[in-house]
Amino acid sequence: MKYTITLIAIIFLSFCHLTSAFSQKMMLEKDYEISRKAKKGYLGNVEEMENGNFDMTFILPSSQRKIKSEIYHFDKEATLLNIEKDEIEIEVARKKWRWFNYKGDYFLANNISASANYAADLVFRKKRITAKYNWWTGQYERRVKMLEKVKPKNESGKKYKFFGGVYEVERDSSILVMAVNADDPKDKLYGSYDLLKSDNELNIKVLEKIEFPCSMTCVFSEPLKDDLSESIDNDDMPRDWILIYAPTDVVRKNTAPDPHAFEYLRITPEGKIAERVKFTAPTVGWRIIDAYAKENGVLIYGMGSGKDSKFINQIFKSGCVATTSNDASDQAQANTSSGGAFGGFAKLGGSLSGKDEVGITQEKVDEGLDLLTYNSFVFCLLKDGKTGSKITEIDEINDKAACPPDMKKPLKFDGKLFTISNVDFLSDKTIVLSIQDFKKSKSDYRPYIYKGMYLMHFTPNGELIKNYTVEIDQKGKKGFFNHSPLTSDMIPTTSAVYENPDKTKLNWILHIVKAIEKESSSDWNSFGGTTTVTTTYSPLYSIEYGNIDVKTQKASDFKTLGEDEDRKYFLYPKNYTLATKDYLYFFSETTRGDKLLISRLPTE
Repeated sequence: MKYTITLIAIIFLSFCHLTSAFSQKMMLEKDYEISRKAKKGYLGNVEEMENGNFDMTFILPSSQRKIKSEIYHFDKEATLLNIEKDEIEIEVARKKWRWFNYKGDYFLANNISASANYAADLVFRKKRITAKYNWWTGQYERRVKMLEKVKPKNESGKKYKFFGGVYEVERDSSILVMAVNADDPKDKLYGSYDLLKSDNELNIKVLEKIEFPCSMTCVFSEPLKDDLSESIDNDDMPRDWILIYAPTDVVRKNTAPDPHAFEYLRITPEGKIAERVKFTAPTVGWRIIDAYAKENGVLIYGMGSGKDSKFINQIFKSGCVATTSNDASDQAQANTSSGGAFGGFAKLGGSLSGKDEVGITQEKVDEGLDLLTYNSFVFCLLKDGKTGSKITEIDEINDKAACPPDMKKPLKFDGKLFTISNVDFLSDKTIVLSIQDFKKSKSDYRPYIYKGMYLMHFTPNGELIKNYTVEIDQKGKKGFFNHSPLTSDMIPTTSAVYENPDKTKLNWILHIVKAIEKESSSDWNSFGGTTTVTTTYSPLYSIEYGNIDVKTQKASDFKTLGEDEDRKYFLYPKNYTLATKDYLYFFSETTRGDKLLISRLPTE
């Protein structure tokens, strides 16, 4: 939480007028100094107590045997009651705090990756991860080095083909892959897959043979999301793996009569098929965003594109799923042949003997899919082996649009160039989906400029109730000190909603960039006698808040967190919001990390 930066102020005034909608909702704000030790640590958690008070737990730099903490106890009025200092054994800390992820200052993990090569052959590769704990952020900085590889073969000695469908289970240092069985005759190709599992020593097993009645391609491959996904990483608590397959017409002699004949598979982290369901997809051109566990079922939601008469490979020609288990960060390091010590994590990578990892990451796949045009929102609920679905066309989205009073008219959604921000599930089981428009940037530093925000309220069955729109116009809000190439409108906004006690209103919270930090570091090269200065720019965030009257379906104007927008407080990187029955609390800090600001908003 300590920033050694030159602050580039970006004070934005978009939709922050105080209106009558907020006349009854006064923001309470109190600031406090924190100890020098807490300043060197990080905010581990914010938690409400049974009496409505709350605790802020700071984790201090500690040893590998005992963990030191300072717990700041506050009452409902954000008044500091006392500070409790504690030191407990590391194993006790792990049991006490589910969010606590410390495994030592350094740790070494021998994992395994899987990717497709240029010939679409499946390649397993040992992956050594060296991690260093950062006591300022509470996160591990990773260095990835790719080691020996192997191209697995089936019983006949043929190589597997791989076109997507992989799950790297870091907790178990293992990997699961759905690979095309090369023993299939050409007229039956892509109709048979082997579910493979490999440990980190490249011991490969065939767990199951997955037979399809026709040629099928993977269109979704992700761990299942749930209500704990934001607080507990999948690496620490791996969820079930969700796979969805759709018919393809690549092999004419093995083409399904109906392109809607999809299949759903749910596989445990250990590789056991827990559920397999054939179902009729609501639309063929279905870009699935996520699969979310809810009410003993799985909600699958996304966007619709293209004509239903086509097969999915004709609609999404570049594919929908990654062909590597590496994420963007690991892939970038894997393709960097440099060395060094822990001081240069951002520069470190794996030694590949000139052979890069060529699989396409999901981040890269999504970048391409974000640029397509979509004509509908698609929800599908799978429960007890049955499915129900709902399609909402773009015209209906715009017909049911609303906006705050200070906007002349609602934003128009065209189904082009947008990204999913968040999904929330309300107490009445309705669904709130947040998305944001963007356009291509003229800057070489970032490719997009982010614009309007849409909050779409759906029934549990996916029927649209209302579409609330807000203009986020941050053009011209540049880093006018030091000419920062990164500007506030290059960073997407995230959105969340919180219900008031009687469930009649939604507090709509936008997590938005308020400033840009600039940090420079010097690296002395003793061999060449030169100094390299590296400059990085990072966003600092604040909150904009408004509300929605669910009964009247009207939205208020928005206001920026803090009465004085020039105050140099910015949200903690994590744990910056606490929702209680009566209040919403927001937690910010100075750039030096020596003071904290608590902001309290009534939820009524």
